[in-house]
Amino acid sequence: MFAIFQAMETDQQKGERLARLFEGMTEQARDEFTARQLAATDRQHIQFRDAFRQGICYLCDERLDHFQERKPCVHWLLRPLGFRKKHLPAMTAAFGMMQTQSWLRWVASEGAFARNITDTAEENGYVVQITIRYDVYQWSISCGKSDFAGHGNQNFPHYHLQMWIDGRPFISYGDFHIRLHSDEVAALTAIQATGGMVKSKFPHGESFEDLVASTTAEWVIDAPVGEGDHANAPFNISTVMIAKPGTTMSGDDLYAMFTKARASKVTIASLAREFPDAVTESVVSPGPGVVEPAVRTPLRRTSKGQAD
Repeated sequence: MFAIFQAMETDQQKGERLARLFEGMTEQARDEFTARQLAATDRQHIQFRDAFRQGICYLCDERLDHFQERKPCVHWLLRPLGFRKKHLPAMTAAFGMMQTQSWLRWVASEGAFARNITDTAEENGYVVQITIRYDVYQWSISCGKSDFAGHGNQNFPHYHLQMWIDGRPFISYGDFHIRLHSDEVAALTAIQATGGMVKSKFPHGESFEDLVASTTAEWVIDAPVGEGDHANAPFNISTVMIAKPGTTMSGDDLYAMFTKARASKVTIASLAREFPDAVTESVVSPGPGVVEPAVRTPLRRTSKGQAD
């Protein structure tokens, strides 16, 4: 009887059951489970990193520029010679959205830590909404709540993928409704059902938002300033200085502060806090080097009233 019940269980019901099981675990048991998952991910990332730096895909053991239509692989998203838009469904059938996202995050982190990945799902009310950049490539994965619900049973749980190369579209959001794999529907349902207790984390593929969440504005302000290209800086710091009532700020003192900041390779904001007779306020925001989220336009409606 239990086996029959399991067979009739939907993906969403399975996810809700997993959520209840996780919520029923002790804090120690959850920590141990998380530690095992992180250890396994660390081992897998080492395999990815070593292979990728040799131009090899650790998943299929082929070169990253190799394309074989009968052997779908997620490294096709680096567009090896021969890969066309029409081949994407074969790849997404073989590799789920979560595995694809994880691989792309690791690729992006090979270019730069955090600033090549933006995750705006939470602020926009999406199940998944991420933009990933590496070299001339930019990928975006989007799964709204309506997508996850299958547009009110008119469709199936799915997501959309966009891919640009050298600033030009290769695959657009509206080209495909990509079916979420059964285990992904269950996992994403569990994540939502626990209200954040279970979170989808991507070790070694952290987004800019993950970086911000793990730091403070003070940490950014006090961090040393490198000699790198400021156009690719991960943070932008804006500082406003207002003279206290009855006082003035000396132009010579301001110039000396700017000179000291450059010479000491520290932020102006860190020195402005100590400026005499002035009230300062600094705002930390994403810098010019952080990849911009790819905007997804609202779905159009067909004459039959269904979403495209």
